[in-house]
Amino acid sequence: MLSALILFPFISAFLVMLPSSKQFKGRLFLLVATVHGLIVASFWKALPPAEFNGFIAVDPISLILLSILSVLFIFVAVFMLGYFEHEKRSNRKLIACLSALLAAMTLSSVSRHMGLLWVAVETSTLFSAPLISYHRSRESLEATWKYLLVCSVGIALALMGTFFMAIAANNVHTLLLPVILNNASSLSTNWLKLSVIFLLVGYGCKMGLAPTHSWKPEAYGQATGMVVVIMAGAVTQCSFLALFRVGQICAKAGLADFYSSILILAGVLSLAVPALFILGERNIKRAFAYSSIEHMGLLVLGLGLGGIGVFGAIFHMINNALAKVIMFLTAGSTAQKYGSSRVNEVRGIIHTYPLTGVFLIVALLAGTGMFPFATFHSELMILNAAVISKHYSLVVFCVVCLAIMFIGFARISLDIVFGQPTEPVLAKKENRLMNVAILTAILALIAVGLWMPMPLEKVIREAAAMAGV
Repeated sequence: MLSALILFPFISAFLVMLPSSKQFKGRLFLLVATVHGLIVASFWKALPPAEFNGFIAVDPISLILLSILSVLFIFVAVFMLGYFEHEKRSNRKLIACLSALLAAMTLSSVSRHMGLLWVAVETSTLFSAPLISYHRSRESLEATWKYLLVCSVGIALALMGTFFMAIAANNVHTLLLPVILNNASSLSTNWLKLSVIFLLVGYGCKMGLAPTHSWKPEAYGQATGMVVVIMAGAVTQCSFLALFRVGQICAKAGLADFYSSILILAGVLSLAVPALFILGERNIKRAFAYSSIEHMGLLVLGLGLGGIGVFGAIFHMINNALAKVIMFLTAGSTAQKYGSSRVNEVRGIIHTYPLTGVFLIVALLAGTGMFPFATFHSELMILNAAVISKHYSLVVFCVVCLAIMFIGFARISLDIVFGQPTEPVLAKKENRLMNVAILTAILALIAVGLWMPMPLEKVIREAAAMAGV
């Protein structure tokens, strides 16, 4: 089942390249995402056996990430059917790269070998880069190269960290995660510390953690909303899974405090940097990119604080993904209607597109963690972990940064929604399928915020227990 889960979307990437209509390619992509989701749904009943001598397997944290991938791709596939009713450009390259990206991220989710995990994350970088320059503008090409250069340096550092981990595990003779965890006491402490630093900087660069975040506003500002949903809600969280795996090893090797201190520092920086830049931003997609930096900071902060913070971080993985669907699909819908994402070119949208205007207000509330959205609860759990561990100054700092982010988002969003109306240049009316995708994500984020299903809570607790802190 795991092999099929990886190969099916990869094979479909080649099928999409055959001559066919845009509608057929879109429906095929929806079929691929649905089949992927059905297979992953079956894992909630019983986890599949490991394959290839344990190199790929599903555990609670990978089950959560696989579910996030399936849900995001289904949302994007439904949105895409409506999007290309108004788009003249071919969707062949877009769907082919997205399908291959789904295969690469699925491999990242189920990899139980640290070297194979690095290969999968690097592959996702290669398939996501062409998606940024879909519109073939000068700005999008610059953003693509910046993404490739910065993330390639990060991935190279992660490779060095993987090599250092192999040296630390010289007595173990493998980088299989279960074997390393069972023999963590025999790892070389000094080499493991060096490995942790390189891995955190490398995978943190792919997540967009500060100060290696510079590619995010550029890439997210130029890519289509559908692509950014996948990059912000899935690609970055595959890198977070890698950091989670490193945390498992550190906990078993007695380096939990060392790793936690670095994670907390990275989280603090990733909250401070977007708060500094958001107030001067006038592009809605770039503003949402700063939100992604903030949410990645919250993830590593929760993991670093431990306890209920780990539960909150894993829960926030789900909430962040749904919030990014709302935010970037709405931003993508707006950009298609007006041909721009800049505030001075998109104003008064509530008068022309009432539903899209409402969605932008909801995106503001969901992205900044307001009740009743589930982002409110997961952020509260992370702050509660800081209170329990008596990091009171950290709590104040986080609250101030979150408040500044809300002010910055409100300033941009309210101007776009209620400002002096500007004339749309492309789509003259709202698309039903695009709105259905966004509305479903809104309802899902509210539903999880009001009531967490028992199976979901059980799996999150099992995943949190894996962290060992």
